[in-house]
Order: sequence, then structure tokens, then C-alpha cells
Amino acid sequence: MQKRKAIGVFIGRPDEPFQTAFLKAVGREAFRNHMDVLVFSSMMRTGGYMDYQIGEARLIELVNFKRLDAVILVPDSLQMIPDHAAQVAERIRQNFNGVRVSIDLDIPGFETFACDDAAGVLEVVSHLIEVHGCTDIAFMTGPKGHPHSEGRLSGYRKAMARAGLPVDEGRIFYGDFWYNEGERVVEELLCSEAGLPQAIACGSDTMAVSICYALQRREIRVPEDILVTGYDFELPETGEEAFITSAVRGIDLAAAKAVHYIIGQLDTEEKKSTLRKKSNLKLFQSCSCGRRFRFEKVLQDKREDDFFALYNFMQENLLMAKTLQDCLWEIDGYARQAGEYDKMYICLNPDWSRMDDEEGQEHGQAAFGKHMILALDTVSVQEKKAEGRLDLERFFDTADMLPALDADREQAKMFYFSMLHFGRHSFGYAVLEYSGKKCVFEKHYPFWIRKVNAALESLRRVYAVRDLYEVAQHKAVTDAMTGLYNRNGYNILLPDIVQGLAEDEKLLFMLCDNNGLKYINDTYGHVAGDDVICLSAGILSKKYFGEDVREMNFRIGGDEYVKLAVGRFAPGSVEQCVEGIRAQAESINSAHERKYPLYLAIGYRVYEKSEISSLDQVMTEVDALMYRDKQQIKKASGFDPIRKE
Repeated sequence: MQKRKAIGVFIGRPDEPFQTAFLKAVGREAFRNHMDVLVFSSMMRTGGYMDYQIGEARLIELVNFKRLDAVILVPDSLQMIPDHAAQVAERIRQNFNGVRVSIDLDIPGFETFACDDAAGVLEVVSHLIEVHGCTDIAFMTGPKGHPHSEGRLSGYRKAMARAGLPVDEGRIFYGDFWYNEGERVVEELLCSEAGLPQAIACGSDTMAVSICYALQRREIRVPEDILVTGYDFELPETGEEAFITSAVRGIDLAAAKAVHYIIGQLDTEEKKSTLRKKSNLKLFQSCSCGRRFRFEKVLQDKREDDFFALYNFMQENLLMAKTLQDCLWEIDGYARQAGEYDKMYICLNPDWSRMDDEEGQEHGQAAFGKHMILALDTVSVQEKKAEGRLDLERFFDTADMLPALDADREQAKMFYFSMLHFGRHSFGYAVLEYSGKKCVFEKHYPFWIRKVNAALESLRRVYAVRDLYEVAQHKAVTDAMTGLYNRNGYNILLPDIVQGLAEDEKLLFMLCDNNGLKYINDTYGHVAGDDVICLSAGILSKKYFGEDVREMNFRIGGDEYVKLAVGRFAPGSVEQCVEGIRAQAESINSAHERKYPLYLAIGYRVYEKSEISSLDQVMTEVDALMYRDKQQIKKASGFDPIRKE
């Protein structure tokens, strides 16, 4: 099947109403023209701690621009960290030479498609004039010079001019698109010579709400005493009746125009859709029209009720997982609470559980390695879950971003990529796959994925504590110089080894000692003595038996060593082991011109479990054999130095 063309969308807070409407429109037009849409979304709103925002912003590191044919940037939605939108735009410019589109804001190197805010505000203000007969209308817009502010102000001026009404510049106020400036504007109007107007039109619903609160505090009634309208309508969060008469921004039209422009630039045969402007006016009580705007939220409310219910123990169950596999199975079990989608993918870094050090953070460890693990591949509640959806050995090249992008399928799809991280540390990313008309995730999905992030971070810390414990335990039973087990390890492990002997297994207990180590230390220095000790440890550490025999080596004193071997010994294998140790020592002595020789006295015996009455008994017997060998070595080698007192 021929590879589909793909549009990459860079957007923040995709669960917000404006972004949701935009993505639905992009998906609709892209699907009509058999194009995939890859949405790279950061979900953190303005605020929160900086490390988390930086972690969200790292998703841009995943993007392989060679897989994209066009990009759409929604810069106004990327306001998590200072200059984030500008940084994303610059990264796109540096890495992508294809079709580049910006929504609402002019970005150098991008073709801009903006909502017609002037037309929307014109419709609202015209309603005040034509339906309510208002001739004195004040207008509150956003920050002076901001393109959205000026666009909405121009809509007000056009409506007044179309009705032949003069514009009193003293009735125009600049705000902040938020809840902070209503008090000031109402106070200035009340103190003005003309007093309150018949209506106050605002460039955002939030500013209109702040106006209403300021009027209410002065016992001025809306709409009985004055009419108030807003703009940039959003559905109420909880499903209650809206109050502010407003208009929806025409993002559907802007999104459709952007996709059509992309199709034209790519020389793709376009399946035409009718692009027509529709009325976006929403009439409510603040202008006395009071019509209820009906919308379907029953199913969404039910899902959100389930997710936020007191009996939802998703977080607790995820945190109780002791292994990554257990955690992923819990995530799979709660996947239906993430919302409606076709498929969900959890992609993890192979080293997701590493603990970042300060040096790594300072030098900017990459968010993603060369390969990722497709750890979980699940489906929505509407489909039967297949076997094999959890696999920690399913690797793919990070440059591919997601194997499903190359799947042989009839339908175009939309893929939402979201970071999995805790602070700046990246675990990987999650992807939701959509088809059909919905193409948006539920408003509680950001909460869902943060529970997953918290669970992975908790598990990462469990692993870190476990690793630290193992390191500490290893140090407690390991000789720092040689790497052999130390005396403490010998005392801990030997009883368990003896107790665990099977009926058909035997124990080789070998005790070794360096001849003349005190003399070497006194004559040539402790560096020479340490050399002898490390060489001896290296000889003992070699593997002398087959796979059916377990070998362990200990340094139990300054120049004393124990070698234990447990298993089923082939005839003559123990003798071969002893001869191998002696041969290694002889090889070292003959291969180098050494001022001091390396001699290992060896005592050993093979025991059945029934022959071991006590560990002291074993040590006493083998020590006697080792001492006998020590005397023989002294006699044969002539190396019998007198120790200095």
C-alpha cells in the first residue's frame, strides 16, 4: 500500500474546547483526503512547577520530521514555559522544509490562517444593535497591540459603522482576556461623564464574567439594568446553563482552510468540501435572550464521574505494582478510563528506570534513545483485547516514532503523542489512535496520564532503592581489593551452601595461603604484597569445572582464601582444578622476571553432606592439609624467608 501523507500538528492543552474543535476540523478534512494526522501535544497548562513543564515540552525531541509532509503550529496554545512557542517554531524551521502553517499568529516562515475574530465580534455587537436597539455600547478588548485584541476591536468598529453609530474612544478599554480587569473598567465607566452605557461588549467571555461580577457588587443588574456580552464561547465545565451571550471562534473554517492549503501545496488530488461561514452566535441571559444552548454531555459526564469517583482506586493499584509488568497490566486494566479511542500504545525507553545524575541533567540527557519498547498495545473497551499486547522485548527504532504508522490499513488515522515523564525525566510516551469523527480525548485524560506518570516514577524509585540495597549488600560481603567474597560473606553463605547440598551433590572445600607474604610486604612494600594478593584472587576466580558445578571464592584473611565448589564432580575433575591453580601460579612466576615469587599452598577435601558434622571440623581438617602443602612448597622451592620482627 502506498504510504499516506502525514500532517504533524504541534499544539498545547488539546483537551481545551478551542483546540478540540480545531483538531476535529483538521481530522475531518485530512481523513477526507486520506491523510494521517500526528498530534504532538503538551498537556500542562500555564503554571505548575517548572521541571514538569520542561518535561512536557521535551516531546519535540521525538519528532522525526522526515516522516511528515506538512506541519501545523498552534503557537497560542504553547504557553507553558517562556518562549516555548518560539522554540518549537525555530526547531521546525531548522528541521523541516515542507509546508508550514501557523494558526492565529504570524510566524516567520509559516503561512498563517487565523480565526475571523472581527466577524465573530461583529455578529455579537450587531445583535445588541439590531435586536436590543442599543446605540451606546462600550467595548473591552485584550492587551493593546495584541493581534487578537486588535482583530476583535475591529469587529466592534465595523458593527458600529455598519449601523451608522459613532464610536466614542472613551468607551474602548484594554484588558487582559482574563478575570482581572472588570472592576477597573466598571469603575471608570461609572466615573465618566457619560456614565454606564446600555451594553458592554467584551472580547472574551472571561472578561465579560469579570464585568458582571463588578456590576453585581454595585447592585447593578444584568441584563435588567445593562446588557453584557462576551466572545470566544466555551461549553460550561459542569454542564450547567451558560449565562454570557457570546460567539464561538470560527476555528472550523480556519482549520479547514489550512488543510486545503496544505493539500494544494502538496499537489494532492483534493476531495472538495464545502467551506462556508456559519453563525457562531450563542444567546444567553446576559443580553436577556436567555436561550439555553443544548449539548450532549450525558456520556462524557458518566465517564468523568467514573474516573473521579471515590471508589476509583486506579492510583493506588498502580502504585502497589512491584514490577514493570505488573504496572503495565494495571494500566491496561484502567485503559478504558482514558476515554474513547481505537488503540492505545505505551512506548518506553529501554532505560526508563535509570536515576538521572546531576552531570547527566547538566549536559542534557536525551529524552529518547535510539530504540524504544512498544511495551503495551491495547484497544478501547469497544473491542476485544488480543493476547500479546504486553511485551517488554518489542523494540523499534525511535525514528519510526510508532510502528502503527506504517501499518497496512484502509483508513487514515489521527495519532495523539503525549509525554510519559516525571519532572524532566522521560519514561517515554503514550499514543492514542483515532479514526472516524471524534478524534479528541476526554478532558480527564491529562489526569489519567499523570496517574500513570506517578506510578512509573514510584516504580523507578522502588527499583533504585532495590539497586542501592543490592550494592550495599554486595559491598558488605565483598572484598574491595580482590572482588572475592570477604570473611563476612563466607560466614553468611557457607552455612546455606552446606544446608542446601542435595543428596547427589558434594562440596569441595579448598583453603589456600600465600607463602611469604609478610616477607614480601616488609621487603618490597605493601604494593608488592597487594600484587600477590590480587594475582592469587585472579587465579582462584577462574572457572575450573563444568556448568553443573557452582564455584564461589572468598578472601577470609590477609593471605588466606577459600574456594568452594558444589555439584556433581566428574572423576579426576577436582585434581585437575588443583593442578590448574598450581599451573597458573607457576606460569606467573616463569613469565616475568619477578623479585618475589607467588606461591599458593593448597589444602582441600571433597565432602558429602553426611560427612560434615560442623564447619569448624571442616576448616580444621583442611587447614592441616594446607599446612602440610605449605611445608612441601618451602622444601621444594627453597623459598622460606625469615620474617622480620
